[in-house]
Parts: sequence; C-alpha cells; structure tokens
Amino acid sequence: MCRWIAYAGPEIFLEDLLFNQEHSIVRQSLSARESVFTTNGDGFGVAWYGRRTAPGLFKDILPAWNDSNLRSLAAQVQTRRFFAHVRATTGTAVTRTNCHPFTWQNWAFMHNGQIGNWADCRKAIEAEISAEHYVHRQGSTDSEALFLLALTYGLTTDPIGAMTRAIRTTLDVMSRHAATEPFRATMAMTDGQSVWALRHSSDGRAPSLYFGSPNTRASESGTNPVNTIASEPLDSQSDRWHSVEEGMVLHWTDEKLDQVRLGL
Repeated sequence: MCRWIAYAGPEIFLEDLLFNQEHSIVRQSLSARESVFTTNGDGFGVAWYGRRTAPGLFKDILPAWNDSNLRSLAAQVQTRRFFAHVRATTGTAVTRTNCHPFTWQNWAFMHNGQIGNWADCRKAIEAEISAEHYVHRQGSTDSEALFLLALTYGLTTDPIGAMTRAIRTTLDVMSRHAATEPFRATMAMTDGQSVWALRHSSDGRAPSLYFGSPNTRASESGTNPVNTIASEPLDSQSDRWHSVEEGMVLHWTDEKLDQVRLGL
C-alpha cells in the first residue's frame, strides 16, 4: 500500500514535511511503519498550490528517497497547501501517469488502497465515468478511476456525497463480479482551499490514517491547530497525532476540522 500526506496551514517549504521530519514521507517511502509494504518505491508525486488556481504537479517513477530533483524542488517551493504521495503498486504499471496525486482543474486527489479484483472490475467501473471526465484518463490505476468517477458524481459541488456514491458504485461492481479481494482505501481531495479525507474498507481493515500538527518552520500560526493529515505520524510525539476511525470523513478548513461518518 502507498503512503501520503496532505498539508494545509501557514506557508512552509515543501522540504519541511517531505524531508525534515523524524518520520517524513520520504523516510516512509523507504521504511513505512504501518503499511502492508515497508518499501514504497514505485514512484512519487507532489501537487502544491501557489498563486494560480490550478496546482503545480511534479511526479516521477524514481523512488522518492533517490530523486535529487525532488530534494531541490522541495527546498525552493513555499506553499500553504500541498499533497504528497509515495507509491507501492498493487498491480498496475510503474509509469508517471500512474503516480499520484491526480489533478483536474483546481482539484487534486490521492489514494492508498485497492479496488478488489481490479482487472475484473475495471471495465464496468470505467463505464460509469462520464465522457466529459473519461477523456482525461491518462493511466490505468483504480485510484485515478475513483477520482474520475467522483468527478462524474459531482465532486466539485458535493465532495462527500460524490465520494460516497463512487465507493457505493465500486462495491456494487465488485459484488456483481464476485470479487474475492477487499475494497480498502484512504483518500484525500482538495479544491485548493478545503481538504476532505476518508478511511473506509469492505473488510474492516482500511489503511491507517491520522491527523495532527507536526513541527514546521512556519513563521506564523494558523487559525486551525491541525495542519496535516497523513497515512502515518511524521514523528514520535504521540500527543500530536489522532487516529481516524474506519468509516469516517475529515473536512479541513482554515477554521476547524470536522469529522462525519461516511454514509455507507
């Protein structure tokens, strides 16, 4: 399974979370603590927001720990919102188009987990994606398909409702195809302002998910005491991190972090 982090808060350099943490996302790419796969070396990606509406995007198939371009970029880019993801493929090809995050207009999305028996279910799930959004399909992952399916169902106006419907459709397709593998997921999505994240599975074994506030070099304080949602804590300070229950959705805004139960 993959590892990811979503940051939203006072302006920091990318390196403050990507590298300069006791258990940074780059360290997790080499030695994850709460993942089925210890090594997540099948590519990486970062999507960050600056002065433009659409996010910047940098992805590659090199392991995150071995990419000098990522380290150089992270030392220069400052941002208040970014997603970062390190990938461990569950069967699809190691290509740049299959690396997360995925973007569309001002939206970014990333996922950790799997659609059970994806090869069997793929055609039926992709058939549910609207022509308007399917034309933007670049890779072959179940993750990108979930993103486009959620966009089809109205992600831009009702993120929680769209993701709920996308998961329900996926579970229905898996049932029709008698999938023997489970659906497992943590996902995050953002419009560049708010962040939504969820944790769900069909077998009660969803990947880990936390929220908290690691130390950064931010020169100002945010109004929301929480600034990070992550697959794993970025340090060993347990009082800074809170585990997300299975079946829950997080909604981060500048002012607060709400938790609601997924309607499944």
